[in-house]
Amino acid sequence: MSNLTIGISTGIKDAKMSPGEIPCAVLSVEFIKLCNKFDAQAVIFPPQFNIPNFSLKGIDGLIITGGGDIDPSNYNEEPTSKLERVSLKRDKTELNLLEAAEKENIKTLAICRGHQLLNIYKGGNLHQDIFDAGYKEIDHAKPYENAVKHIHDVEIEENSKLNKILNINKLNVNSIHHQAIKDLGEDLIVSAKSTDGIIEGIETTEEWEAVGVQWHPEYISEDKASNDLFNWLIN
Repeated sequence: MSNLTIGISTGIKDAKMSPGEIPCAVLSVEFIKLCNKFDAQAVIFPPQFNIPNFSLKGIDGLIITGGGDIDPSNYNEEPTSKLERVSLKRDKTELNLLEAAEKENIKTLAICRGHQLLNIYKGGNLHQDIFDAGYKEIDHAKPYENAVKHIHDVEIEENSKLNKILNINKLNVNSIHHQAIKDLGEDLIVSAKSTDGIIEGIETTEEWEAVGVQWHPEYISEDKASNDLFNWLIN
């Protein structure tokens, strides 16, 4: 058994509780199941209401999860009309988690919004809406029942860490996003793209191991590639 602890960030949503619909920190149980599958335990890091200064002592791996849009003030841009479900508290919490993970050399898997935030953390920016940016060949925004379906292919760069983790050059993925990486941050390389040119995978080139993927492996948790990503993170 690995007996490791994986920290997982999460957002806040209204959930039905005894007092009615109230804001709660929520996380898909698929993350917990995948961690447990590889004999690791999961703990969550919800958005903080102070200025968090995290220590990741006792945390062996970190997952930055998906969710709403990232406030463009984090990359020195004004918001467009397409922006939705923004939380500066979550942005700041997860940026601080990434900073702590880099300082403490904690292996990191960044998913969808997390993949985009990893790029911002490293000084990159985003297309605030990929349709407005001219990417119209593939409909990348496929929520709800389509979230568990395979929507499009991504092509994985040879000799990338992602290629070594998955041991494949092409992968069919789900797709639940309307934003994407525009300019790449420092100490990052592109490890995967969709056929229309959207950046679907990034990874660090430094000692700190961090991999970002634009799709949601937790929603297609039976896929070998999803299991390979969690196995890499934990083992």
